[in-house]
Amino acid sequence: MTGRTGAVVVHHRSYDTIGAVVSDLMSEGVAKADILIVDNSEEQTSEQQLRDVVPPEITLLFVANQGYGAAVNQGVRAIQARGSYEFLLVATHEVRIAAGSLTDLEAAFDADPAMGAVGPTLLTTTDDGRDEVWSTGGKLTRWARIPRHHDHRAAPDVVFARRESAVVRRVWLDGAFVLYRAPLLAGFRIDESFFMYVEEVDLHLRLERAGHAIGWVPAARVHQSSGGTPMFYLGRNLVLLLRLNGQRLRIAFVPFVALRAALPQSIRRRTVRPVLDVVRGISRGLTERLAR
Repeated sequence: MTGRTGAVVVHHRSYDTIGAVVSDLMSEGVAKADILIVDNSEEQTSEQQLRDVVPPEITLLFVANQGYGAAVNQGVRAIQARGSYEFLLVATHEVRIAAGSLTDLEAAFDADPAMGAVGPTLLTTTDDGRDEVWSTGGKLTRWARIPRHHDHRAAPDVVFARRESAVVRRVWLDGAFVLYRAPLLAGFRIDESFFMYVEEVDLHLRLERAGHAIGWVPAARVHQSSGGTPMFYLGRNLVLLLRLNGQRLRIAFVPFVALRAALPQSIRRRTVRPVLDVVRGISRGLTERLAR
């Protein structure tokens, strides 16, 4: 017999953090049998290293590294084949979950049947040890329709002092930690074309167009780490996102947006590589055949 919520955790060579993720999930009431780790590390020692840090009852699924979306899709298929869940959590390998956050997310579904996906306030820790907000859900810019986080880099106290409602409608949620109504993920798969970056934006746009609301739950809080986006995938995937969602004319904005991100890296690192990567990515995004 399965619990109310199943969890799919995508893991890639982060053996020092995955044990804490599993421990947090169990503390939030997710049974060991309802947790599936999808490992795409492609290392011969992966199984032993994972078995050293997670309970033996946790199911491990080893897959080729075909990107984050492919790992999620394979994990969702595998966990749904084992039982019928009301909700499915999709998380990455480095998140830390504040007590009661999963309950808060489940309650958001109970309060609003229109909700298809909900996510927490995502926090991150800076190099000097300060907490700051990573995301309170996402939006699209007015003219370019480029994804942007709400409250990115804001001080947590400022955000929490706003006393938001229990659930706030958003356009998309950061894929580091999202709870879905499980039946939706049987019909809506992540588009694997992206490999990494903005695949969750694309999925949530499709969910919203189909009538399923996306919501940020302020009371739920999760810490995550992010190494940023490789410049190649920034350029390529912004183009793919616009092409796949009927916004081809807005592709003209992508070079300005992507180069604005790449130029500071080039200056700081004293190399043109980030700029070249963006240009190469945009070119690839324009010429790739779309599978959807």
